[in-house]
Amino acid sequence: MRAVKLVVLALLMFSGSCYAEIKSIEQAINVTSNQGMLTQQMLKNYILMGLSVRARKAEQELHKAIDSYEAAQEEIQGYAKTDAVRDSLRRASAQWQVVKPLYAQNPSRTDAERVRQETELLLQLWSAVTMEIVENTDTKYGKAISTAGFIRMLSQRVSSHYALKTWGFEDKYQEAFVSSLQLFEQNRQELEGSQLNNEQIKSELNKIQRDFKRFKGLSDGETSSNKALLALLTRSAEKITVSMDKLTAMYMYQGLSF
Repeated sequence: MRAVKLVVLALLMFSGSCYAEIKSIEQAINVTSNQGMLTQQMLKNYILMGLSVRARKAEQELHKAIDSYEAAQEEIQGYAKTDAVRDSLRRASAQWQVVKPLYAQNPSRTDAERVRQETELLLQLWSAVTMEIVENTDTKYGKAISTAGFIRMLSQRVSSHYALKTWGFEDKYQEAFVSSLQLFEQNRQELEGSQLNNEQIKSELNKIQRDFKRFKGLSDGETSSNKALLALLTRSAEKITVSMDKLTAMYMYQGLSF
């Protein structure tokens, strides 16, 4: 059984797919929280395209995020166990029908605020789905998985906020950018105190702390946002997202039961 679990974990962590067929509540929490991260990844790449910062890669990553989002949405709809979760999923699915066409258009600064607002609502709806699942399960791993997933989302959110600042929304999103950094650190510290942490998890948390400190140091070093720094920060945040994906899978693995 342990060997089977190790194979499953390897597939989840290295195939880039946390939305293979969902067979446990822990995996469901991972998938729904990852949907929130994908909303921020879409927004970030939309803005990067508009700014012509790594535009070709950003376009590829946007399409990849959309494909991943829709695959995961289908999987979680098939797994939903309660009417409350199904209702929350219906609301998220309806909002996706509003959001998806926005990302099919050429990025425009004029449209950026509407894209952000509609994407923000989508993020909130997926947060509600995750909360509904966590609050109605007795797994002791649910909170750690959802917290790790929340930090994973924030690792992309800080990039999208900085990108918005670079696109000329400096005054409007500076406070949101700082708030996201603070939330990241607060929740990371909460995970550090978890009784579920083993040596591998502790090691990954230490790596994340170092990478976040580097990210924050870069962003603190400039008084105004600029494209050159945005490219550096985007790459730095991607490293953190990969680590957070791995960390979330580690918590999930502890509670897997097939």
